[in-house]
Amino acid sequence: MNACSVDLPGGVNGDCQLPLSEIKNILICDKDVSFTDAEVKVLSNWEAAINEDLEIYAVAGLVNYTPTTDDPNIVTNPVSKAKTITNSPVPSFEFMLDSNFCDFKSMLQTLKGGVYGVFFELHNGNIQGYVDQSGNDIGSFKPYKARINAYTKGAQEIDSNEAFKLYVNFLNANELQNQYYFAPIWGVDELLDAMPVGVNVIKTGAYASGDQEVRITTRCADAITGLVVGDFETSSTKSNVSTPAVTSVSDDGGGVYTLTVQKDSTPANIVDGDYVYLRVAKKTGDVYNYVSNWIRVEGVTA
Repeated sequence: MNACSVDLPGGVNGDCQLPLSEIKNILICDKDVSFTDAEVKVLSNWEAAINEDLEIYAVAGLVNYTPTTDDPNIVTNPVSKAKTITNSPVPSFEFMLDSNFCDFKSMLQTLKGGVYGVFFELHNGNIQGYVDQSGNDIGSFKPYKARINAYTKGAQEIDSNEAFKLYVNFLNANELQNQYYFAPIWGVDELLDAMPVGVNVIKTGAYASGDQEVRITTRCADAITGLVVGDFETSSTKSNVSTPAVTSVSDDGGGVYTLTVQKDSTPANIVDGDYVYLRVAKKTGDVYNYVSNWIRVEGVTA
């Protein structure tokens, strides 16, 4: 029996070959997600990244996908006529998602050309990412960094999945050269159970006299009732006021809420030029049960 070659690990007789497997799902996450060699094996660490840290956002199934990577540039020497490849195109994909309107609407709102992380689940159950080989995180399992754009053609054709597309353009070819296949003893489907319930929040009127009226549902479905002040989260980094807050909540019992949105250490109404970002973030302990999109509340002078 021939030993595996260091340079060509399949060996002459193929003893070491690992069959290639097509992509089944993509896991979209924060670009800085990282698991040490010990952490990556433990399901609870992945679950915490989903429902505590909110670093892994979605497990998206695929209907089909098309590699859109450019061909390398080939230059012919005018004298010797020898051909040389002068570049290494960075891989890219066009994904057709196994999605529904509510899921894809959230993607359209969120994935607007920003840089995210991407893990792939393959049909053989492995998770594909890369292992860092430089810097301070040597040996860590990470997602590929990619610029992701969600795009829709509008109304979907009958029996067609072509309307829901995701464009994934990798940023670093070296990450693909250090790709790694992690074989979990658990299934990626188990991660779905850890995902918080997606919530949709829309403004139903303008901010006035300190109050903002909103309608809150489980995405495109049932109204959510019974939320309290502690179930709302504001962002000082997204907002332009230093101490944004939801200070009171009135629930009409049908999913419509009146939120009092204020600023400063001594609560005051936001005014022209002020804006506050807030979302539903209902938790049990450290675990998020419900999470919504961020909405921007803009102040007006009464």
